[in-house]
Amino acid sequence: MTTALGPQKRRRKGAERREEILNAALEVCLEEGVAALRTEKIARRVGLSSGGIFRHFSSKKVILSALAERLCARLEATLPAFPAEEDPLSWLHQFVEARSRALLQDAGLGLLFSREFEKALPQEDKRALRSQFSKTWEALLGAVRAAQSQGIARQDLQAEELAMAITALVQCVLWPALTRDYNHDPEKVWRAALDLLTRPCPEEG
Repeated sequence: MTTALGPQKRRRKGAERREEILNAALEVCLEEGVAALRTEKIARRVGLSSGGIFRHFSSKKVILSALAERLCARLEATLPAFPAEEDPLSWLHQFVEARSRALLQDAGLGLLFSREFEKALPQEDKRALRSQFSKTWEALLGAVRAAQSQGIARQDLQAEELAMAITALVQCVLWPALTRDYNHDPEKVWRAALDLLTRPCPEEG
Protein backbone atom coordinates (compact mmCIF):
# COMPACT_ATOMS: atom_id res chain seq x y z
CA MET A 1 0.00 0.00 0.00
CA THR A 2 1.46 3.38 -0.97
CA THR A 3 0.97 6.43 1.19
CA ALA A 4 1.03 9.98 -0.12
CA LEU A 5 3.87 12.09 1.22
CA GLY A 6 2.87 14.83 3.62
CA PRO A 7 3.67 18.48 2.78
CA GLN A 8 6.65 18.60 5.16
CA LYS A 9 8.17 15.41 3.77
CA ARG A 10 7.64 16.59 0.19
CA ARG A 11 9.39 19.86 1.02
CA ARG A 12 12.27 17.93 2.58
CA LYS A 13 12.54 15.67 -0.46
CA GLY A 14 12.45 18.74 -2.70
CA ALA A 15 15.20 20.43 -0.69
CA GLU A 16 17.34 17.30 -0.82
CA ARG A 17 16.89 17.06 -4.57
CA ARG A 18 17.86 20.73 -4.98
CA GLU A 19 21.04 20.08 -3.02
CA GLU A 20 21.81 17.07 -5.23
CA ILE A 21 21.37 19.24 -8.32
CA LEU A 22 23.62 21.97 -6.91
CA ASN A 23 26.27 19.40 -5.97
CA ALA A 24 26.15 17.95 -9.47
CA ALA A 25 26.41 21.42 -11.03
CA LEU A 26 29.41 22.14 -8.83
CA GLU A 27 31.08 18.89 -9.93
CA VAL A 28 30.61 19.76 -13.61
CA CYS A 29 32.03 23.25 -13.08
CA LEU A 30 35.07 21.92 -11.24
CA GLU A 31 35.76 19.05 -13.63
CA GLU A 32 34.93 20.65 -16.98
CA GLY A 33 34.66 24.39 -16.39
CA VAL A 34 31.71 26.71 -15.97
CA ALA A 35 31.25 27.09 -19.74
CA ALA A 36 30.63 23.33 -19.98
CA LEU A 37 27.70 23.40 -17.55
CA ARG A 38 24.56 22.00 -19.22
CA THR A 39 21.31 20.88 -17.65
CA GLU A 40 21.58 17.49 -19.41
CA LYS A 41 24.96 16.89 -17.74
CA ILE A 42 23.49 17.73 -14.35
CA ALA A 43 20.48 15.53 -15.06
CA ARG A 44 22.64 12.49 -15.86
CA ARG A 45 24.51 12.85 -12.57
CA VAL A 46 21.38 12.99 -10.44
CA GLY A 47 19.25 10.53 -12.42
CA LEU A 48 16.69 13.03 -13.71
CA SER A 49 15.55 14.18 -17.12
CA SER A 50 16.42 17.73 -18.18
CA GLY A 51 12.75 18.55 -17.62
CA GLY A 52 13.07 17.18 -14.09
CA ILE A 53 15.82 19.70 -13.39
CA PHE A 54 13.51 22.54 -14.36
CA ARG A 55 10.96 21.45 -11.75
CA HIS A 56 13.50 22.59 -9.16
CA PHE A 57 15.37 25.39 -10.99
CA SER A 58 13.87 27.44 -13.79
CA SER A 59 17.14 27.93 -15.69
CA LYS A 60 20.89 27.34 -15.66
CA LYS A 61 21.42 30.91 -14.45
CA VAL A 62 19.19 30.21 -11.47
CA ILE A 63 21.30 27.15 -10.67
CA LEU A 64 24.47 29.26 -10.82
CA SER A 65 22.82 31.92 -8.68
CA ALA A 66 21.86 29.36 -6.02
CA LEU A 67 25.36 27.91 -6.15
CA ALA A 68 26.93 31.34 -5.67
CA GLU A 69 24.60 32.05 -2.75
CA ARG A 70 25.56 28.79 -1.07
CA LEU A 71 29.29 29.34 -1.55
CA CYS A 72 29.11 32.96 -0.38
CA ALA A 73 27.32 31.84 2.78
CA ARG A 74 30.17 29.39 3.38
CA LEU A 75 32.68 32.24 3.12
CA GLU A 76 30.54 34.47 5.34
CA ALA A 77 30.64 31.80 8.05
CA THR A 78 34.45 32.09 8.25
CA LEU A 79 34.30 35.70 9.47
CA PRO A 80 34.50 35.89 13.29
CA ALA A 81 31.41 37.42 14.84
CA PHE A 82 33.14 39.75 17.30
CA PRO A 83 34.58 43.12 16.15
CA ALA A 84 38.20 42.91 15.02
CA GLU A 85 39.09 46.06 16.98
CA GLU A 86 38.32 44.37 20.32
CA ASP A 87 40.96 41.65 19.96
CA PRO A 88 42.63 41.84 16.55
CA LEU A 89 45.03 38.95 17.04
CA SER A 90 42.25 36.57 18.13
CA TRP A 91 40.09 37.79 15.24
CA LEU A 92 42.88 37.17 12.74
CA HIS A 93 43.61 33.76 14.25
CA GLN A 94 40.00 32.67 13.96
CA PHE A 95 39.64 34.08 10.46
CA VAL A 96 42.81 32.55 9.02
CA GLU A 97 42.08 29.11 10.47
CA ALA A 98 38.38 29.14 9.55
CA ARG A 99 38.95 30.41 6.01
CA SER A 100 41.84 27.97 5.42
CA ARG A 101 39.79 25.06 6.72
CA ALA A 102 36.82 26.04 4.54
CA LEU A 103 38.97 26.25 1.41
CA LEU A 104 40.59 22.90 2.18
CA GLN A 105 37.29 21.14 2.87
CA ASP A 106 35.23 22.64 0.04
CA ALA A 107 37.02 22.76 -3.30
CA GLY A 108 33.97 24.47 -4.76
CA LEU A 109 34.87 27.69 -2.95
CA GLY A 110 37.59 28.12 -5.54
CA LEU A 111 34.86 28.92 -8.04
CA LEU A 112 34.17 32.19 -6.26
CA PHE A 113 37.66 33.36 -7.25
CA SER A 114 37.17 32.37 -10.88
CA ARG A 115 36.52 35.09 -13.44
CA GLU A 116 34.71 32.52 -15.57
CA PHE A 117 32.26 31.82 -12.78
CA GLU A 118 31.69 35.51 -12.03
CA LYS A 119 31.07 36.30 -15.71
CA ALA A 120 28.39 33.57 -15.87
CA LEU A 121 26.43 35.01 -12.94
CA PRO A 122 23.46 37.40 -13.24
CA GLN A 123 24.38 41.01 -12.46
CA GLU A 124 22.73 40.94 -9.05
CA ASP A 125 24.80 37.94 -8.00
CA LYS A 126 27.99 39.56 -9.28
CA ARG A 127 27.27 42.49 -6.99
CA ALA A 128 26.60 40.14 -4.06
CA LEU A 129 29.85 38.30 -4.69
CA ARG A 130 31.85 41.53 -4.87
CA SER A 131 30.11 42.72 -1.71
CA GLN A 132 31.19 39.55 0.07
CA PHE A 133 34.80 40.05 -0.99
CA SER A 134 34.63 43.70 0.04
CA LYS A 135 33.25 42.77 3.46
CA THR A 136 36.04 40.27 4.01
CA TRP A 137 38.71 42.74 2.90
CA GLU A 138 37.43 45.57 5.10
CA ALA A 139 37.24 43.28 8.13
CA LEU A 140 40.73 41.90 7.53
CA LEU A 141 42.18 45.35 6.92
CA GLY A 142 40.49 46.65 10.07
CA ALA A 143 42.02 43.83 12.11
CA VAL A 144 45.51 44.50 10.76
CA ARG A 145 45.19 48.25 11.41
CA ALA A 146 43.98 47.57 14.96
CA ALA A 147 46.91 45.19 15.53
CA GLN A 148 49.33 47.87 14.33
CA SER A 149 47.76 50.59 16.46
CA GLN A 150 48.03 48.32 19.52
CA GLY A 151 51.70 47.59 18.80
CA ILE A 152 51.01 43.92 18.05
CA ALA A 153 51.79 43.96 14.33
CA ARG A 154 54.91 45.08 12.51
CA GLN A 155 55.15 48.71 11.48
CA ASP A 156 57.53 48.45 8.51
CA LEU A 157 54.70 47.59 6.07
CA GLN A 158 51.42 49.34 5.36
CA ALA A 159 48.27 47.68 6.68
CA GLU A 160 47.08 47.14 3.09
CA GLU A 161 50.31 45.31 2.23
CA LEU A 162 50.02 43.04 5.25
CA ALA A 163 46.35 42.33 4.58
CA MET A 164 47.11 41.44 0.95
CA ALA A 165 49.93 39.12 2.03
CA ILE A 166 47.70 37.33 4.54
CA THR A 167 44.97 36.98 1.90
CA ALA A 168 47.44 35.46 -0.56
CA LEU A 169 48.78 33.09 2.10
CA VAL A 170 45.31 31.80 2.95
CA GLN A 171 44.23 31.43 -0.66
CA CYS A 172 47.35 29.43 -1.51
CA VAL A 173 45.60 26.37 -0.06
CA LEU A 174 43.39 26.46 -3.17
CA TRP A 175 46.34 25.54 -5.38
CA PRO A 176 47.95 22.41 -3.93
CA ALA A 177 49.90 21.92 -7.17
CA LEU A 178 51.87 25.06 -6.32
CA THR A 179 52.53 24.01 -2.72
CA ARG A 180 52.45 20.21 -2.95
CA ASP A 181 55.28 19.85 -0.42
CA TYR A 182 53.37 21.84 2.17
CA ASN A 183 51.24 20.17 4.81
CA HIS A 184 47.89 21.96 4.53
CA ASP A 185 47.08 22.36 8.21
CA PRO A 186 45.00 25.46 9.10
CA GLU A 187 47.04 25.91 12.28
CA LYS A 188 50.24 25.98 10.22
CA VAL A 189 48.69 28.54 7.90
CA TRP A 190 47.95 30.69 10.96
CA ARG A 191 51.50 30.32 12.30
CA ALA A 192 52.84 31.46 8.93
CA ALA A 193 50.41 34.40 8.93
CA LEU A 194 51.39 35.32 12.50
CA ASP A 195 55.06 35.24 11.58
CA LEU A 196 54.34 37.45 8.59
CA LEU A 197 52.31 39.83 10.75
CA THR A 198 54.72 40.24 13.63
CA ARG A 199 58.26 39.71 12.35
CA PRO A 200 59.77 42.86 10.79
CA CYS A 201 62.08 42.67 7.81
CA PRO A 202 65.78 42.84 8.75
CA GLU A 203 67.22 46.30 8.28
CA GLU A 204 69.41 46.77 5.24
CA GLY A 205 73.07 47.59 5.58
